[in-house]
Amino acid sequence: MFSKILRPLTDLVRHILSKPDERGDLTSDLFRLKIRRKVRQLINDNNGFLIDVGCGEGLLCENLLIKQNPLKIVGIDTEHEMLKTANESFQRKKLYSLNFLRAHAQKLPFLNKSIDIAICINTFYNFYTKDDVIAALEEMERVCKKDGFIIFDVRNKINPFVYLSFKLVWLYDTQVTLNAYSLKELTTVLISKGLIIKETIPIGFPITMFAPIILVKAGYQ
Repeated sequence: MFSKILRPLTDLVRHILSKPDERGDLTSDLFRLKIRRKVRQLINDNNGFLIDVGCGEGLLCENLLIKQNPLKIVGIDTEHEMLKTANESFQRKKLYSLNFLRAHAQKLPFLNKSIDIAICINTFYNFYTKDDVIAALEEMERVCKKDGFIIFDVRNKINPFVYLSFKLVWLYDTQVTLNAYSLKELTTVLISKGLIIKETIPIGFPITMFAPIILVKAGYQ
């Protein structure tokens, strides 16, 4: 009963908070838009081979392709329909210099140390378990070059709004999985493999520890 009432309301809020040209896309809204913009800043003028793990409809891929042409970009997702939507959108916009692959984040189809930039945003909180997230981070570390870097985001369970909204998700959506983590939970695995946390960016609140979303950039150097 609650989900029948609240689900349309959450869809309406997402619609209102999305850019006009992204309305209807599942991965759109202003929080996600801000994350994508911050990712672009973290990449700066770097070029090379970039993978977007959990690319969805390809909104980040499109943004990076337009703004940072030297990048070779591959979008990865497990959902066939998402990849179909992304491909069709890119064909319509005549954005041809990009590939999409269907693969799991926990088993990336790339050689060791072959990727310059590995990104996974707006994705980990939908994974079923923490082990799935850790396995994905380990895969991103495996394929990332020693002079490359990894970017991902944390839906921060220390933030009370995130904690409560994720715990009560069954009230407004019975079909979605939402899991929040602390920053330490997801960075420990990378630090144990010799990476350093180069930068953390709070989104939604100025103090990193309590921000609802924390964007992380990690690398070896």
